[in-house]
Amino acid sequence: MVIKNEIIELIDIKYLLKIEEAISFNNCIIKNIDLIGAFEIKIKLKFENCIIDNLQINSCWFINGFILKNNVINNIIDYQMGGHNSKPILIEGNVFLELFSFFDCQFEELIEIKNNIFKKGTNILGNKGEGFENSFDNGYLIENNIGQLDLDEV
Repeated sequence: MVIKNEIIELIDIKYLLKIEEAISFNNCIIKNIDLIGAFEIKIKLKFENCIIDNLQINSCWFINGFILKNNVINNIIDYQMGGHNSKPILIEGNVFLELFSFFDCQFEELIEIKNNIFKKGTNILGNKGEGFENSFDNGYLIENNIGQLDLDEV
C-alpha cells in the first residue's frame, strides 16, 4: 500500500493495526508518528520524501524492516530498547534537525545509516562499554553521514 502527497495528522499503532501489508508514505507532511510502546510492528514500514514534525519510536521493534529515506525530521527522537528486527533497517538521506538518541537498541539484522545529516548528533556508535550500548548482531553499514555519531550519555 502506498500513500502519496497527503497531509497526515497522526500515524499510531491503531492506524497500523488496520494494515495487513507493507505500507509506504511518500511525499507526505506528517504531523505526528506516535509508535511509543508499539513493540512488534509486523508490517514493513517506509517513509520517503516526507516532512515529519514529531517521530516517536521508543520501544518499537520493526520486525519486517523499516525504511526512513530522504525525510526531514523536526523533533528529538528517543529510540530506546529498539531493534529486534528480522529484516534490515535503512536510514538514508535524512535531515535530523534535533538529536537522534539510540539507547539500548539490539539490532538483530543489518542496520544501514547512510548519507544523513545529524545536526545535533546521535549516539548510534556511542556509549561504548556501557550496559546500554547498542548491539549489532549482523553488523552495520554506517557511511557518509554528517554530524557526530558517537555521542555518550544520551
